[in-house]
Amino acid sequence: MKERCVVVIPGWELMSYFSDKTNVCWFLQQDLAEAIKALHCEIGNAATEERYIVVGNGSSQLCQAALFALSSLSEDKPLSIVAAVPYYSTYEEEASYVQSQLYKWEGDARTFNKPGPYIEMVTSPNNPDGTIREPVVNRGGKVIYDFAYYWPHYTPITHRQDHDIMLFTFSKIAGHAGSRIG
Repeated sequence: MKERCVVVIPGWELMSYFSDKTNVCWFLQQDLAEAIKALHCEIGNAATEERYIVVGNGSSQLCQAALFALSSLSEDKPLSIVAAVPYYSTYEEEASYVQSQLYKWEGDARTFNKPGPYIEMVTSPNNPDGTIREPVVNRGGKVIYDFAYYWPHYTPITHRQDHDIMLFTFSKIAGHAGSRIG
């Protein structure tokens, strides 16, 4: 497995702002994208066929990007952001940090009853209690799945996750908590 997931990026490779301007994540090196897909294929924790791989400076940055991407400029009210208690405490900070008028933290998904669009954050296995989670609101909103701990050394891999937005992080898989690779 080690040889199949080694990626070498020569220093000259990034001497431009663009590596692949046809890709949604234009600065992503193709070798890295293929290695990420190979890793998920080998482990069996995520569907990667016909999927975009987007990298960032940690999952928090990718979560912020997803919140902005899923928000609408045409709505007169902010999009509600929820997560079932107990949830990863940083979600509330991420939803409030930039003080966006596009979205607003609304708290516990189990007690959420506001009409209108929403985004539910689902961490599975959950941080801090380790339970396998599914969305609880189930009213046609958008869902961001955080699979930071869906790796075989944390939990049994029972099936390939296959959702529109899935966040994974290298900091948990390889013990690089200080490294900002999402």
